[in-house]
Amino acid sequence: MGTHRYGTPARMGFRRLRALLAGALALGIGGSVTLAAWTDSDFATGTFGASVFVTESNVTKPYSASGTWSTNDVAPGGALVFTATAMSPGTVVYAPFAIRGKAASVAGEVVLGVPSVTSSGTGSADLGAALRYRVVRSASCDASAFTGTPAFVVGSDGAKPFTQGQAAGVVNPLAAATATLPGAPTQFCFEVTLPAGANSALQGQTATATWQFTATSSS
Repeated sequence: MGTHRYGTPARMGFRRLRALLAGALALGIGGSVTLAAWTDSDFATGTFGASVFVTESNVTKPYSASGTWSTNDVAPGGALVFTATAMSPGTVVYAPFAIRGKAASVAGEVVLGVPSVTSSGTGSADLGAALRYRVVRSASCDASAFTGTPAFVVGSDGAKPFTQGQAAGVVNPLAAATATLPGAPTQFCFEVTLPAGANSALQGQTATATWQFTATSSS
């Protein structure tokens, strides 16, 4: 008895089943469906503002917090009140300067720079070159401000020529203001001397020194 050409009925059924499964698999790949997803969103917003740092100064003599405060941010600025129109060898004169932050200003620091000097003299007979100065932080401004252990800004080891500025390591703090009131002032006292033994050729000369106070915020 010979073998059936197309195999046994069981084998033929398996082939048909495999063909149907293959067709179903092909249908699943070719007929795939993309489902939409639900979406939702949340947002966050930040608002930013810059701080304020503006200073003003006072050259009232004697110093008074109720004196005239001005934004002296352009040279020559406020005029220091020295009694110095007729200096002789050995003369010493004093003048106050106060600086503070205007209302709403943050805290900071003040640095005293090297003065810019103009003089009517030249060479060894130059009043600007002959003068010497010291500066302390002080609420008063006279000879007593330089006695004891003052907070020196310039001249802790002796009076300096106008070619020198604030000593290294000196920190002049500037207090923060409130929203409506200015900060507490940082007060300076300048002492300027025409040394004894000054050249007689200096007679009748004039000199002008302009100091720049540079304030920098600390926050």
